[in-house]
Amino acid sequence: MSAAAASGADGARSRPSPSQELLLEACLADEEAGLAAWQRWCATTDLDAIDEESFRHLPLAWHRLQHRAPRDRTYDIAKGVYRQAWYRNQLLLRTVGGILDALAADAIGAMLLKGTSLASRCYPTPATRPMVDIDLLVPHDQAARAFVVLERAGWRPVKRVPVPRLVGYAHAVSFVREQTNLDLHWNALWAQRTAEADRPFWENAVRIEHLGRAAWVLAPSDELFHACMHGARRSQNAYSWAPLPLIRWITDAVMIARRHDVDWVRIDALASRYRARLHLRDAFLVLRRFGVAVPDELLARWASVRSLADELHYELALAARAPRLFVALPRFRFWKSYRMRGFVEEGVRAGRGGTVRRLAGFPAYVAAFVQADLDAPRLRDVPGRLARKIAAHPSLLRP
Repeated sequence: MSAAAASGADGARSRPSPSQELLLEACLADEEAGLAAWQRWCATTDLDAIDEESFRHLPLAWHRLQHRAPRDRTYDIAKGVYRQAWYRNQLLLRTVGGILDALAADAIGAMLLKGTSLASRCYPTPATRPMVDIDLLVPHDQAARAFVVLERAGWRPVKRVPVPRLVGYAHAVSFVREQTNLDLHWNALWAQRTAEADRPFWENAVRIEHLGRAAWVLAPSDELFHACMHGARRSQNAYSWAPLPLIRWITDAVMIARRHDVDWVRIDALASRYRARLHLRDAFLVLRRFGVAVPDELLARWASVRSLADELHYELALAARAPRLFVALPRFRFWKSYRMRGFVEEGVRAGRGGTVRRLAGFPAYVAAFVQADLDAPRLRDVPGRLARKIAAHPSLLRP
């Protein structure tokens, strides 16, 4: 089966599953169509076996249809999920305030990302955009200081790899305090891991207040771009993997586009800068289905792109991976991702160096990612970490 046939008539690889598409219609279509989609979804879905992405859309569907949907078991569960999301989001958003205070005391700027930014600003109520963690972006050159500030405030990084190695070879890391997770980003995009990569976002950022505290958010069109780049993909980053279609990015993108005028010239410029024109075309083909008015001329121009960097980024973001043995090993296409890193760095350094230099840097690149994935502070710790991981989870050896 061709990629286009497997992913829908338009060939979009980031298309949601049929069940997810029904739930998205319930959340995003007009009320009559939304109610009909909700009833079809309820009739064909086993609530005890729904995927996490669908579960996180129950609050929005319930909020929209609460006065018209049948009062059945699904309605009651969705209402309970809404109440749970309201409580958890209140706690998370208040926690954000304390983090902003701590970072500001050390003169570190912080930008709210993803649900941390969108829940209160673009959705009908914060509870309709459930959050499982906090996402913050700090300037690349302030990441090491942000580590110190967060650890002083009681946050523990989940990785023990030295900070300089993490900052050089990843775009974010998770912190934990009690039962709360915080993802600290120093790059907004998973594929862009350089000090200069986020400059356009910071230059265009918007200053807001979060519970009386100053914070930054992405400009509306930048936020739409980020939602598509982050969500419309199969592979998430060097450390994780999304085997099922992600759909929360669709809802985020639609909410942004409905609330703000989209600057398509800006979107095109960002897609070109980050070699993501094929990737963005795929995402916007899906968003068209949910009412985002994407210019035909822009999609046609993106479809004609014949750039190796754009094609490589598209493959890393959306190509399916075949099952393989030894899945405990880092889930990353090292050579292709390394080549992509080369395109990124050449874009900001005007192509300094050559093929020999890039080949010479590949072993260090692989070593850094393996260490980060297995949380091995030193390279000699890798075999032991891998052996312990396999011993604890023998199923990881299966395809």
